[in-house]
Amino acid sequence: MILLGLIGCMSLDSFFFNGTAVSAYTLASDVIPADALEEVSFETEDGVTLYGVWAHQPGGPGAEVLVYFHGNAANIDEYMSFVDNYWTYGYETFTFDYRGFGKSEGTPTYDNVLLDGLAAVAYVEETTGVPVEELPFLGLSLGGSVATRVSGLLDPKVLITEDMFANGQRLMNDGSGLDIPDGWLLVDEWDNAASAAEVTSPFLVIHGDSDTFIQPENAQEVYDAVTADPKRLWFAEGADHAGDAEADPEGYREIVTCWIAQDCPEE
Repeated sequence: MILLGLIGCMSLDSFFFNGTAVSAYTLASDVIPADALEEVSFETEDGVTLYGVWAHQPGGPGAEVLVYFHGNAANIDEYMSFVDNYWTYGYETFTFDYRGFGKSEGTPTYDNVLLDGLAAVAYVEETTGVPVEELPFLGLSLGGSVATRVSGLLDPKVLITEDMFANGQRLMNDGSGLDIPDGWLLVDEWDNAASAAEVTSPFLVIHGDSDTFIQPENAQEVYDAVTADPKRLWFAEGADHAGDAEADPEGYREIVTCWIAQDCPEE
């Protein structure tokens, strides 16, 4: 009881943000040519400078643009293998660092990473001329949370979330093995299932069926909350957290590309 009383005075909202500040990126890729990678910066509505990276397709404009919302670890450098995949699939891929990650200024919070996501999409629209309704969004883990909240406001072409938790309370309980009272550790609810219900774009929920960090039941809870039509739930067999493409490369590529094209076979 004393322990619960002590932790009840704390906030673990910062648990969701594990950004690493750097003065320069190391955008190493064995797949994407160095001259196809472009580092850029842009500003949020509240005046914070964020940094992002383009993985450009050869031949100039014309390829479909994908906005990738990365997870909560480190910075863009940590996610270049994911960018490699989407570039290989043929997408002009843009990813960015939330405030407090990489070279981006500021300190991340539940509220202001939404501003970061909105600013990133506005930047992509402005620089490419592609309207948001023609932009697919893909978000991994924490990035799924940001992408889902942005999608509830902007209606992208499609939304894909990968290994996203249903809500913060469930994530805390799963990770600790305890039944922690609501509100003891988190200031914000991080209710991604509720946010998912606000999305009207075609919604694909991906999750590793062997994810030991965010249990697969989270995906089912998110999927059940989705009101958009069409929607689909796809489990990567044998995949742990953030390992879906690695565990089933062909299956992952097929479900992502057909969902973005909206030509997936009927289940």
